[in-house]
Amino acid sequence: MALRLRNTLSRRVEEIAAIPPGEGGQPKRIRIYTCGPTVYRYAHIGNLRSFLMADLVRRALLYHGFDVFHIKNITDVGHMRDDQRDAGGDRILVQAELDGKTPAQIADHYEAALHADESAVNILPAHRFPRATEHIGQMVDLAERLVDKGLAYEAADGTIYFEVGRFPGYGQLSRNSLDELRAGHRVEVEDAKRDPADFALWKRAEPGRLVSWPTARWGDGFPGWHLECSAMSMAYLGDEFELHTGGVDNIFPHHEDEIAQSAGVTGKIPARHWLHGAHLLTSGQKMAKSAGNVTRVTELAAHGIDPLAFRYLMLTSRYRHKLDYSDASIKGAAAALDSLRGRLHALGPAPSGGPWAAPTALVARPAGDRPDGEVLHAAGHGSADAAPFPRADRADDAVAPLSAAGRALHDRFVAAVDDDLDLPVALATVRDVLRSDVPDDEKRWLVLDADMILGLDLHRAWENAAATDRADLPAGAETLLSGRVAARAAGDYASADALRARLLALGIEPIDRAGGEPAWRSVTSDARSG
Repeated sequence: MALRLRNTLSRRVEEIAAIPPGEGGQPKRIRIYTCGPTVYRYAHIGNLRSFLMADLVRRALLYHGFDVFHIKNITDVGHMRDDQRDAGGDRILVQAELDGKTPAQIADHYEAALHADESAVNILPAHRFPRATEHIGQMVDLAERLVDKGLAYEAADGTIYFEVGRFPGYGQLSRNSLDELRAGHRVEVEDAKRDPADFALWKRAEPGRLVSWPTARWGDGFPGWHLECSAMSMAYLGDEFELHTGGVDNIFPHHEDEIAQSAGVTGKIPARHWLHGAHLLTSGQKMAKSAGNVTRVTELAAHGIDPLAFRYLMLTSRYRHKLDYSDASIKGAAAALDSLRGRLHALGPAPSGGPWAAPTALVARPAGDRPDGEVLHAAGHGSADAAPFPRADRADDAVAPLSAAGRALHDRFVAAVDDDLDLPVALATVRDVLRSDVPDDEKRWLVLDADMILGLDLHRAWENAAATDRADLPAGAETLLSGRVAARAAGDYASADALRARLLALGIEPIDRAGGEPAWRSVTSDARSG
């Protein structure tokens, strides 16, 4: 068995394979570069869908026994509001001016929020989070090499432009021709360029600019958006690596320009495989701040919806398909997740030892506000002090003594995942496991094993029973909890929300983990008011 994904570059579904290691004989490693956020605002769930795609790929590769090394950049400088015309101003500087803060304060605040949001939906933190401002030297060096090779030039206004006409492969990722690109530009604002399709590598700093960096060759300036990913992928993953991920809006111009920059100096397309996820929609429109239709994952929790319900909802659609998000769809996903947990809970907890002990869970631990350095644990940042995660090919060599029927269900699940991440079929297979005639121990093991990829934290389905036994409920709370469970089961979320508010007033926060049984935790007065 092998994971196969659609390669945007070739337009084919291809196996993800490690580039053969050198003579050092290192274990087969898959290196992944994910285009991370520009940290000038909160990430919304549409952004998280793209990052979740990379998380699912990483989990599937770990499930197949690969050693995975994942980089996700943090763009904290250099992203223009109109990238095709290199215009509009640096987004972080604009937001800093609006908020009356320094650019560093803006970047740090929104980066910390991103890590918290990703943790809420169980996205494994990257092994390294390089920041653009920490790699200016590498960007300047790359721009100088491109100029020296005749692929870039200094314009009259001091901007260093990549000359796309001198790179024969330009347009191969997006399937854009240079004639089409030229026709789409506003030539009147691009007098400094030799060609309207040329893009900025480095820009001269205007007088009084808040953030800039000195260079020996071009004076003070700052990078264009695209340069950072080429510089950082080369620094940490080498001239050629296995997999590059991002949203479909990254295909052009960002990833097209990244290929041109990197291949221009190395002679190699940086990634063998390019993976892109489709947009998340709201009422048929792309979710975006400019459209005023964004939802943060924190808003789900504020309305009593487990953030992992969002992860469940994303599993119900292929990553390459657009998905329409609505109040009805997220509530339906929450109910479905409750049902799945309830069915699993009814099987009873796994034995502590023996062949049917629970397989090791792969859990995203909080990365912290500003993760620094490199963590090589399989689960990434936040896991430096955790026990090593066992590297094994769970796809081809299940350690439990599965029956013929259990093996068939296991193989069906893996085949769905390997088929370009067909998670809807994989999720349906998990439900088929719970409806099957295989013994309960086998059902439980198969579901928990599958959750290494699904990432729904199903191993926590039995935590609530212990919490229930420990809690001392105030008068009336038990009735409210039972009523809320019944309201959620009936789909009456307005009543469930009202009951949740009454419980919080009593100092009790309901926990929506396992269906069919009330669970809660005590909260302080500060938490109730905040």
